[in-house]
Parts: sequence; C-alpha cells; structure tokens
Amino acid sequence: MPGQRAPYPDPMAAGRKYERRGDPFTLKVQRGEGPPTVQNWAHRGTGRRWFTRVPVHLCQRLDAAQLGEAVRGYAQQLAQAGTPAELPRLAALLAFDWHPIERTVSTRRADTAPALGAVRVSVTTSHTGPRGQGVRFWLTCPRCSRRCGVLYASRWGAQGEHLPQPLTGCRECLGLTDASRQRHGCPDWAGHVLAQRVDTRKPYRARAWGAAHDRALYVSRASAARALPGYFPKPSRPERWGLGPCPWGKAAGGRRAYERGSAGGRDLGEPQPVPLPSVEHLGAV
Repeated sequence: MPGQRAPYPDPMAAGRKYERRGDPFTLKVQRGEGPPTVQNWAHRGTGRRWFTRVPVHLCQRLDAAQLGEAVRGYAQQLAQAGTPAELPRLAALLAFDWHPIERTVSTRRADTAPALGAVRVSVTTSHTGPRGQGVRFWLTCPRCSRRCGVLYASRWGAQGEHLPQPLTGCRECLGLTDASRQRHGCPDWAGHVLAQRVDTRKPYRARAWGAAHDRALYVSRASAARALPGYFPKPSRPERWGLGPCPWGKAAGGRRAYERGSAGGRDLGEPQPVPLPSVEHLGAV
C-alpha cells in the first residue's frame, strides 16, 4: 500500500551466512590469551558457551594483616623471653606455608624448604604512619614477585577446567574481578542492592550507597517495564548518568537459564577467614 513502510527483509531468508563468533573475552580465552583462571558457562536452551572472569569472593584469600599479627605475636614472645627483635628483621627471617585446600597456614624459617603441597609466602615490611614509626606488612606474590595486600587461590584453569591444586597469586596475575563488575546493571544485582534477594555471600558491597540504590531502583523498574510493558511504564533515565547504554543486562531472567559448563571447576567454598598460625619458638634470631 502507498505510504506504508515495506517490511524489513529477513537476512536469513536472503541466504546470508551468519556465524556466532562470541564476545571478545571468550575469543581471547579460546586463543590462549586470557588470564590463567576463568569460568566456563553454558546456556541450557541454546547450548552457547562462554567464559567469564573468576570473582574474588569465590576464591580463598590470605591477608597480609593476618600474617602481620602472627609476626607481632612472635615479637612479643621474644620480648618476654628477654631477646627483643625488630619487626622488619623478624619478617625477613620468617616464612609462611599456605595450604589453600586445607585453609591452614604454618610458620617456618625462611631458610627451610616449603612443606609438601604448600605455597611458600614471604612477608615484607614498609614504614608508615607519622615520621615513619609504624610498620606495615606486605605479601610477595609467588607469580610476579610484587608486593600485595591479599593473595588469592582459584580452582579454575585457563579453560575453565577443574584443577587438583589451586592457582595462587595476586589479583592482577590471576585476572580476578568483582561480582559487581560482572552483574552491574542486571536485575539480580539490583535485587542485592535493594535487599530483595538474600544471599549470605554478599558479593556486592556498595561504596556509594545513595547512587547505587538509585541506579538499582531504576534497573528494577526498567526490567519490569520491559517484561510487562502493558502494566509498568518505562522510567526515565536520570540526567546525571548521561546517554549511556541501556542498563539491562544479558540475563534478564536471572541465572536460572545458565549453568556452568561440564568442564567447569568448583569453587573453594564460602570465603572463610584463614586461622592465625601458631607461632612457636623457631630458634635464635
């Protein structure tokens, strides 16, 4: 009919060949250029597989502050025995063997061999506070030898496979991320922020609660308007956000439609604090 727009041609009917290549991160992992630990996912309906970074809340962690307390406790024992020693010198003489699977840490001398199946972690110090009178403890990454505040252990490999021994390293070496970065702007993220969904792990902690709460409220309303346009009006985007992409995520129906691939690994369980090592008398210092 005159004045009526012609229907949009179907590209599949025209004989064009389309091939799903995947997202850039998945292609990077398939080429072997991804981080050493990733997660493998699969969609139940379409069978499509893709990779994502491992969130930090699914990894075991070793904090430098906890090992620093052990060094300070050993220094107090030496002071009570009448042989006081400085904290930087003690940190150089001691070493810690971390067992991520057993979630234990043992204290040894730095000149001894590490325990079987353990990761040898050394502690360094730096001056802090007024006039540099304080001492701050750092961990040395076993992969890049840089100082860091936290070490992580992941049970996933470079292709999402399950590893018998977890990979340990800093956040940069393992390519870890936060759950809020992966699910930011999705309905399940909005449910976490608005306290509509209870999760004991609490992978998201809002730093700016006011802005995060407003954005989560907009995402929840926009998702309802997209699912039921006849019942819920589409809310207007706040001006302070600018003209960015639509905050609706890929998984509008939540994570029920997704499952981890058959080659996917298992996490190390709920994140629990590593118990403080028992500092014993390790010889003369």
